[in-house]
Amino acid sequence: MVDFADDKRGIDLHHASNWQNWSKSLAPAQARLENPPDMDALVRLVSQATGPVRPVGSGHSWPHLVPNDHLILQLDHFNQVGKVDTTTKRAWIGAGARMHDVSPQLAEQGYAFRNLGDIDVQTLAGATSTGTHGTGQNLQALHAEITGLRLVTGAGEHVEISTRQNTDQLDGARVGLGALGVLTEIEMQLVERHKLHRRMWAEPHEELLARAHSLWSENRNFEFFYIPFSGFSFGLTHNIVDSEDTPRAPDTSDDEVMQLKALRDWVGWLPALRKFLLSRAIAGSQIAEDVVGESWQLLSSARNVLFNEMEYHLPVASGLEAMEEVRHYIERHRRDIFFPFEARRTKADSGWLSPFQGEDRISIAVHCYHKDAYEFLFSHVEPIFRKAGGRPHWGKLNSLTHDDACALYPDFENFKALRHELDPTGRMLNPYLASLFGAQA
Repeated sequence: MVDFADDKRGIDLHHASNWQNWSKSLAPAQARLENPPDMDALVRLVSQATGPVRPVGSGHSWPHLVPNDHLILQLDHFNQVGKVDTTTKRAWIGAGARMHDVSPQLAEQGYAFRNLGDIDVQTLAGATSTGTHGTGQNLQALHAEITGLRLVTGAGEHVEISTRQNTDQLDGARVGLGALGVLTEIEMQLVERHKLHRRMWAEPHEELLARAHSLWSENRNFEFFYIPFSGFSFGLTHNIVDSEDTPRAPDTSDDEVMQLKALRDWVGWLPALRKFLLSRAIAGSQIAEDVVGESWQLLSSARNVLFNEMEYHLPVASGLEAMEEVRHYIERHRRDIFFPFEARRTKADSGWLSPFQGEDRISIAVHCYHKDAYEFLFSHVEPIFRKAGGRPHWGKLNSLTHDDACALYPDFENFKALRHELDPTGRMLNPYLASLFGAQA
């Protein structure tokens, strides 16, 4: 077990939170914010709580997973990276560890995550508990690499669910939304440290769309980004190589997004001119990136331009068609949109609340600048995704109800039973989760 006893820096355990998520789309929470320095303090806080208890990671999410009027638990002190078992290639990692801190520490031991999402600010618990994923036809989401979890249940008990203990609960606990208890450590299956060759290029959207399935099958990682109103997409591949690192230009993606915004503000009311200017600029870029580097350095990055996002995971047979329907709607009716769409693909897994349970899925994400209206995502985009058989990313905008979840997830009732077993009094439920699970907060 990772030792947390050596990390007891002084901290005020009793101060109001006014906590908000990353994009500030949620109103400030009225709950007290606590940052327990060790296991004893965490168990005491959970077991003595008289209202809802919700853990929080980096806040890089949009649904009402965290807000409540009683207690929010931040796990900054539960962040150690344990020694990798060289036989199993597994390591216990503190649930509150940030992804951008964990990867270089694993690399020092000669190991890496098999795959990563494209943002690295989340905590390990936050990323896995909401089903965060990367891309790759033969690669599963991050939570599928979990071989064990330790958590403080809603009843205040510290338990392990793993390939060795309570094994029948592991698939239920992989994606738990923080509703089973407060995760303290996660055992992850790792791979040996490796280099990737990253290549990004611009291509007419219809041509890239026609090649998408081939590109997924031919590359370890493939995804693409459609630039609204341009007629162009950027393709992005990563493949394992045994080569030296190559120089990489500074990341200018934030500047490029703001340039798209500036063009929207300038000529957004003239779509034809906007497309002309965009297509000329993009067509001239040709190869946007061609570098070799550490896997964790290339797969993930920070995103500093605030946005609100909806992402749905769709059956492979209907995913790209649904994306096109969304694209046509936005380019006809939403001239305010300038953030790229993102299309990825993930291999199936067996997690009870995993959006990828039972079949491979294509993920389509639509982003809106944080100061812009995004209600249309619910009224016009989500119905397209739902019609195509989509399941939402648990950490992103969606309007899923209890009945919807029962219909979409074959093991939803099994998860509810597990949740009640570990938290019989509903201590881990805020109003949003109580509604989702058909319970009472």
